[in-house]
Amino acid sequence: MHDPLDLAAADGHPRQLTTGDVVAVARGLHAVAPLREDPAIQRPIEAAMEASAAWVASIVDRIEDPATPTVYGINTGFGALAGRRTLRSAYEADVLQRNLLVSHAVGGGRLLGEDEVRAAAFVRAGQLARGRSGIRIAVVNRLIALLNGRVLPTVHAMGSLGASGDLAPLAYLALAISAPPEPPTGTTALPVDGFDMPAWVLADDTPGQPWSWSPDDLRIVPDPRDGRPRFWRRVPAAAAMAPFGGQIRLRAKEGLALTNGATLTAALAALAVHDAQRVLEHAVLALAMTLEAARGFRDAFLAPLQAVRGSPGQASAAARVLDLTHGSTLLDPGDDDRDPERVPPQDPYSIRCGPQVIGAARDALDFIGGIVERELNAAVDNPLIFTELRRPTKAVSGGNFHGAPLGYGLDLLKIVVTDVASQSERRTYKLTDYRFDDPGRRAYSLPFFLVPPDSGPEGLNSGLMIPQYVAAAHVSACKTLAHPDSVDSIPSSAGQEDHVAMSLNAALHARMILDHAADVVAIELLTAAQALRLRLAEGVGTPGGPVGRVIERVAMDIGAPGFDRALHVDLSAMRRLVHTGELLAAADEAIDADRRLRGGGAAVNGA
Repeated sequence: MHDPLDLAAADGHPRQLTTGDVVAVARGLHAVAPLREDPAIQRPIEAAMEASAAWVASIVDRIEDPATPTVYGINTGFGALAGRRTLRSAYEADVLQRNLLVSHAVGGGRLLGEDEVRAAAFVRAGQLARGRSGIRIAVVNRLIALLNGRVLPTVHAMGSLGASGDLAPLAYLALAISAPPEPPTGTTALPVDGFDMPAWVLADDTPGQPWSWSPDDLRIVPDPRDGRPRFWRRVPAAAAMAPFGGQIRLRAKEGLALTNGATLTAALAALAVHDAQRVLEHAVLALAMTLEAARGFRDAFLAPLQAVRGSPGQASAAARVLDLTHGSTLLDPGDDDRDPERVPPQDPYSIRCGPQVIGAARDALDFIGGIVERELNAAVDNPLIFTELRRPTKAVSGGNFHGAPLGYGLDLLKIVVTDVASQSERRTYKLTDYRFDDPGRRAYSLPFFLVPPDSGPEGLNSGLMIPQYVAAAHVSACKTLAHPDSVDSIPSSAGQEDHVAMSLNAALHARMILDHAADVVAIELLTAAQALRLRLAEGVGTPGGPVGRVIERVAMDIGAPGFDRALHVDLSAMRRLVHTGELLAAADEAIDADRRLRGGGAAVNGA
């Protein structure tokens, strides 16, 4: 069990959220500590929220007075309707919040998974807790209750232009925690849609019990912790929230505050940065294994070569490869102290330039991670409340909701991950056709398509021909998806929103690219493992200790090379090993042991 993650830092001010925090809540299902509603125990984080909410309430209290200033989002309409008609009562302001949500929750596309929705709810709670949105603590606590109760709102992926907020997806999320307003006593009720957006709760695990419901009321969603399928049951959101404090009636500004920010984009970007780091770590491992299988050269990975380029990512990728292959007798013996035996000491670009590509991707990812973490801790609502201003109107309208920073970063992530996958596929291709006619190099050849020589008559087995096809298909898809979304502005809202970011589309496409890229790297790992096991069968040398440990781990789940078998089973096993990180753990364990023997420090994962 983990202590609940507090949105406040040790000094009581807002915590600086990290990508790791988002992953912990979204995929580790860590609990989040509720904010303190009791004024007697409030910290600066709650005090700031109370102050901005009090200023909004002061405008609403005077809403019927013609002298009350018109403040967008509090006593006006929204978007192109801003300022056209000033609201005449607090009740109308409450109805407007409801109308905003039910009219905006009209997205399309796939339903978001549990980790994606949890990430969005957590990030929005953190952003609103910064005290600039005029929203009550109790509303943010409903988001936290949704997280801790493991309620899964129905949220469709499509419906954001990356400006004014991720409107449709966040409206779905807001509807899950909010109830329709009720008119004050003696006030004629205005027409209000009381639609209760469906939500999903974990179904009873009793054998056979889920099948007592209609198929439309059941959904299978992978568990964020281990990927295993879980049954979810559809219920009204009010019923889902009832055990966790119930839904809350929103007041002026609060529906707007829940939807007005590129929050789903930021949440998905945080998950994408984490997943991209994992892809790059496995790409380095695959590179090292391919280098060993090709019986290649160390020269391209030596430290002096990296130092004169000056790229930190390149240097760390190359050093990692040398650590993974340390002690290898498969590689040419050339190193810092010995000349290479073969001339020229040059492997194909997809191997030799691995540190340059993966390293540049890692440097780019560090840059993107900085953008994402700034956005996680940003106030991105509109208007924002600055109670410290000397002027009477504390609301400031601006464009902090615009998703351009995230869109640019995600487009860059899409490009670099696509290129890492493209290079990985080239190494896979090279291993399936690594043959030399030159008598001096013929001994370094590998069997065509890595078909073992003793598997039967020539031509009877396809070997690993088709996995390379699959990798090529994945890379082609990545190249299409890598088109930059952030340049594709389409005006909306009667021209008021005349330039938008399309940042959520960038996030959704990044998710797809990462799935493709993970498969491409898994295919290289499978191919390199097959090639290395053939090398070991030849008895021509042994790989470095860490790579050898990885091969041992692979052998626990994937059978030895032989005649054709259902490669789907092997690739599924490799996908699982990539997902769990078990190969990286095996490599790190061996590197740590090797460094202890050499008197060095501990291994550091990553490219």
